[in-house]
Amino acid sequence: MFSYETAKQDERTFLSLTSLTVQEFSELCVLFGRHWNEFTKQSERNPGKGGRPHALKTMEDRLLFILFYLKTYPLQEVIAYSFGISQGAANILIHQFSHILKLALQEGGFVPPRLTDEMLERLNQEHPQDYGIDGTERRIVRPSNADAERGVFYSGKKKPTP
Repeated sequence: MFSYETAKQDERTFLSLTSLTVQEFSELCVLFGRHWNEFTKQSERNPGKGGRPHALKTMEDRLLFILFYLKTYPLQEVIAYSFGISQGAANILIHQFSHILKLALQEGGFVPPRLTDEMLERLNQEHPQDYGIDGTERRIVRPSNADAERGVFYSGKKKPTP
């Protein structure tokens, strides 16, 4: 069963599960927790009245659940099994946590702008970078004996890209 306490032990695994470092996760968890408490109205609840305990007990486990789901998109049955809950509960939690995560990301300023003016303004605030991604095609060095290994290296192109 997945849990935050076991996942955070290995930084590389944690990064591959959530796309965040443990430090980034902790910062996001504060915002996520605040929005969770507002969503569930925790301040208005009377603990003496009882109620069913939540399937995912800690806020870290809740955030890990939704980040893992959004990163890997497993079947609901698979994520339910991984976190020790039912498929129906996983479905409900995915919808609730997605909404809460969106609010937390908006509050933290981590959601990219969708309008052109906002995007240009945000880009002007960024620091200039000294590198870029080259997305052009490049020639591939192929063996000199073309007949022997033609099938392995032949891409199907007739002419090089101009």
